[in-house]
Amino acid sequence: MKAENKFKLRVSKKKLLDKIENQTPASETKMNRSKRANRFGWFGKGFLIAVFSLLLLFLIFNINYLTPSKMKEHMKAVFADFGHGEGFPYHFSSDDIIDFFAFSSGDKVILTNNDLIILNGSANEVLHYKHSMSNPIAKPSRDRILLFDQGSTKAIILNQSGQVLSFPNENKILCADISDSGKSVIVTRDDSQKEVLSVYNFSGKKMMEWEKGEGYIIDCTISANGNFVALGIVDTENAMQTVNVFTFSVSNAKQKGHMQFKSSYLYDLDFLTTNDLAVLCNNKISVLNAKCELKSDLELSADSKQLFTDKKGHIINVYSLYNNGNYTIDVYNTSLKKIYSKDSEGEIVKVSSDGSSLATLFTNKTAQVNKIGGNVTFTCKLDIDPMFILSNNKTVFVCSNGTVEKVKATRK
Repeated sequence: MKAENKFKLRVSKKKLLDKIENQTPASETKMNRSKRANRFGWFGKGFLIAVFSLLLLFLIFNINYLTPSKMKEHMKAVFADFGHGEGFPYHFSSDDIIDFFAFSSGDKVILTNNDLIILNGSANEVLHYKHSMSNPIAKPSRDRILLFDQGSTKAIILNQSGQVLSFPNENKILCADISDSGKSVIVTRDDSQKEVLSVYNFSGKKMMEWEKGEGYIIDCTISANGNFVALGIVDTENAMQTVNVFTFSVSNAKQKGHMQFKSSYLYDLDFLTTNDLAVLCNNKISVLNAKCELKSDLELSADSKQLFTDKKGHIINVYSLYNNGNYTIDVYNTSLKKIYSKDSEGEIVKVSSDGSSLATLFTNKTAQVNKIGGNVTFTCKLDIDPMFILSNNKTVFVCSNGTVEKVKATRK
């Protein structure tokens, strides 16, 4: 090979090697950049997934508030519920206590002759509302409280942020109720004794009106979804008192059904589900469907000290079979099948249910908590002489004139 050709070959090899050497760092840089880009890409995807997951959870847990007006009210109530109190016992002006009940997510409500007080879990006074009503009655829903003056004209709706709605009404209020959907039912009587049922939507606009014929309306209730409303009307037939129950469809204001109960006194009406209505009388428990057709009933063997429903659709009957100071607590499901029963020694003041547990208050300043369907009893001694009791798992809240006490119950 000629020297000239050898020289050209060496030059070509040198150029090729230089080119390879020059390209290697660039490839490595490009690869490193690619790895970083992938890492940031996966991080970005993970971040977006997390954001969308949180958004989905927010929508699921707030599905009932997905309108601007509902969301605004809901968020104001949530922020109002913040704040740390000094803990229990909580002391307040000792007006006569009318009611004490659980509300929203862990709040407790005290209703007195002059005030409605909402406490959060740390006993922070979230709301202190002066009502000036002569006969106040409070009806709670999932996130609102309907407060009305029975026998007078005032009715308002409250939550943790304060008053959110008032009803323009000039007639005397007989009874009222509120649904989880935000719809409210109010029954009034005017000076000419005309009794009218009115249903209002979430914003307070009247949706339905029905005027009663014979008899006297003594109770009303509305289903959780606000689709159905029921009335209890007392009348006399053949010198016997009868209870007539009527149901209506809110959407078209048409009567759906009617059932009559003879020789009975009505304790309460309540929708156990969106369609099933419990009629609680002095001598019988009945469950009707939305058309007032009888699904099941149960004769009562003794006068009830308490007969009520809870938020899980249970019916609770507290009674003394032989009137000897020993009490029995029976719990029934929506089919009126007895799912739990407990015998208690000692005078019972009050029983409450959170849907999963029963809290029982006795006159000797003791309280018991029992899981519905369970065999274990949790007990605690109280420092005050209370009138009302609530429970959250094994934690007991009791209320007397001037004090709310929180006590942990222990296994008996």
